[in-house]
Amino acid sequence: MYKYTNGNATITIEKDGTRVILYEDTLKLEYPLNIDIRVSTQCSFGQKPDGSPGLCSFCHESAKVNGDEGDFERLKDIIATLPPGIELAIGCNQYTDNLHSFLDWCLMYGFICNLTVNQGHVPRDKDKLKFGIENGLIKGLGVSYRSRFKFNLPDFILNYNNTVIHVIAGIDTIDDVMELADKGVKKILILGEKDFGFNKGKVDLNTTKHKHWRWYLGKLLDKFDVVSFDNLALEQLKPERFLSKENYDLFNQGEHSLYINSVEGYFSPSSRSNTKVSVHECTIREFFKDLEDGKYSKQ
Repeated sequence: MYKYTNGNATITIEKDGTRVILYEDTLKLEYPLNIDIRVSTQCSFGQKPDGSPGLCSFCHESAKVNGDEGDFERLKDIIATLPPGIELAIGCNQYTDNLHSFLDWCLMYGFICNLTVNQGHVPRDKDKLKFGIENGLIKGLGVSYRSRFKFNLPDFILNYNNTVIHVIAGIDTIDDVMELADKGVKKILILGEKDFGFNKGKVDLNTTKHKHWRWYLGKLLDKFDVVSFDNLALEQLKPERFLSKENYDLFNQGEHSLYINSVEGYFSPSSRSNTKVSVHECTIREFFKDLEDGKYSKQ
C-alpha cells in the first residue's frame, strides 16, 4: 500500500490498485495523480513503411513499424521532480532494454508503473513481463484486447490480480467483450473510440457497434468483477445510467492527470488532445497547475 499527501488531499493506493482520495472542501492538487506516458511510436502492428495501414488501423497514437523510442533520460529528469507514489500509465509497444532500465529506476524511486501491452505482443514479451511482475517493476498490467487473435493469455497474466483487459467501445463488439468473462477475465477497462491519430475522422457513434454498447452496457457490468472507464468512454456510454449519483460520484475521481509524449518531447492534457507544450517550455508542475486552473482544455 502507498500513502502520500498531494496538496490538500491524502492519497492511498491499495494493494489491488484501488485509489482512495480523502480531502476537505475543494480538491486542490499540486501534481497529477497519474501520468499517461508514450515511450515509443514503434510497433510491429503499426503503419507500414509504404504508408499502408497496419493491424490496428484505428491507432490513435499513430504507431509505425519503423517508429522511434522516447528519450528515457529526459523523461527521468522530468518526473524526478515529483514525489514517490504517483502512478505512471506507460504505453508499451515493445519491451526494450531501455524500457526495462526505466521501470527499474521507477521502482527504486517509488513510482507505481502500470504497463499496457498489445495482446498480440504477449507471446513475444511474456518472459520479460513475467520478470517485471514478479520483481515489482510492473504493478498493474493492461492488455489491449484484439479480437483477431486467439485469446489465450499465460496463467501468470490471466491470474494476476492487477491484470486489466483493455477494450475499445465501437472497435470491439460488446458480445466479444462479454465472452471474455467466460475465459477467466475478471477486470476490464473500457476505452472510448478516439477521433485522433490514424482514427481521425473515422468515429461514428451511430454505428451498430456503438449502439449495442450503449444498449447492452448494463448486462456487461454484471459480467466482470471490475469494470472501469476512461474519460472518453464515460462521455460516450454514460454509465451513470446504471449507478446511483452517490456511487457515481464516489467512483468517478475526475481527470487529474496529464500526458507526456517522450518521443516528441511534449506535455498534453491527454493522448487525444491537440494541445502540445514542449517539455523545454515549462516544468511538469507548472503545466499541471495551468491545466487544473483551466488554461488548457482537458479534451
